[in-house]
Amino acid sequence: MKFVCDKNSLLEGVNIAIRGVSSRTTLPILQGIKITAKGNNIKLSGTDLEIGIECQIPAAVEEEGETVVPARIFSDLVKKLPEGEVEVKSDSQNTVNVVSGDINFSIAGSNPEEFPEIPEVSREKSFKLPQSILKDLIKKTVFCVSEEQTRPILTGVLFEVFPNELKAVALDGFRMAIYSYKSEESFFDEEAEKYSLVIPGDTLDEISRILEDEETEVIIYHTSNQVLFQIDNTKVISRLLEGSFINYNAVLPKDFKTEITINKDVFMESLERASLIAESKNNLVKFEIGDSFIVISSSSEKGSMSEKLEVEVKGMLLEIAFNSRYLLDALKAIDEEEVNLYFINSINPLIIKPVGEKEYLYMILPVKLN
Repeated sequence: MKFVCDKNSLLEGVNIAIRGVSSRTTLPILQGIKITAKGNNIKLSGTDLEIGIECQIPAAVEEEGETVVPARIFSDLVKKLPEGEVEVKSDSQNTVNVVSGDINFSIAGSNPEEFPEIPEVSREKSFKLPQSILKDLIKKTVFCVSEEQTRPILTGVLFEVFPNELKAVALDGFRMAIYSYKSEESFFDEEAEKYSLVIPGDTLDEISRILEDEETEVIIYHTSNQVLFQIDNTKVISRLLEGSFINYNAVLPKDFKTEITINKDVFMESLERASLIAESKNNLVKFEIGDSFIVISSSSEKGSMSEKLEVEVKGMLLEIAFNSRYLLDALKAIDEEEVNLYFINSINPLIIKPVGEKEYLYMILPVKLN
């Protein structure tokens, strides 16, 4: 194998492919990036057997072939090279030579035949989203997926695809995020009311790091057990989670008795102050809602604090408590200046919605007060 390419293009491809490389594995081959030189491109591939990432970059291929390079060493090496062209070649023993000007590196590669095959995903079923929308969707939902493996289905985000709407739902048993995106163009042509897929949260985290805040479309191909994200010259392939997702509509509260409108940043800053004193086990903060104010307080063996905020209140007065981390996670994902808080009583969930936005909401369960 032998090719010449631009250093920055090679670095961009390596930085994308390395996101699929396993950091914790007993299989040395999974710590590598497979390089395939063919035609006018090279393909860089990384996988941890759960997710596979492939990125193509242009190159002058003098000799087609493939090899596997140790991901971290190769990545660090390319970063340190000067600007300009880089020549990469390998021999029959998978020794890889990297040449840039007067710099000559030689590193031990691995047999590409030992590298796991990244599966092909059928392209029969697909839908498209702008990169900026998918990035925003992930930001506003993925933090709610469960970290517990006792219910694997909850470690992913549910994508419900309707003819002109996409809903994304994530929940972990204590909180839930729902994001809705409506499209003027139909997502699919076949005669179907909707279809659903549950994508692992870890996969979406990696995709989010690849996406740009632009309108270029991502094509999402899917089968019954796999999904492929085509992002420009990059492909991300992942398994789908199996099982039935919770009927999230059934747990959404209705008939609210109290509504508060509050500045998001003021609310966040107060919660962050309360968190400094809150009990570390469940980050407990208490709300006392009056007729035109909310008192946010916390106490533990560290001490106590309280802060009174003037807010717009409609409805009943109330005392209720929450895990402050869940509240802060939701508020950090919101871009709008003000949020509405909807309550029923001290034992039912809180709903948070950005003022003027109908596209997403957050539900958070309260902590029982003694």
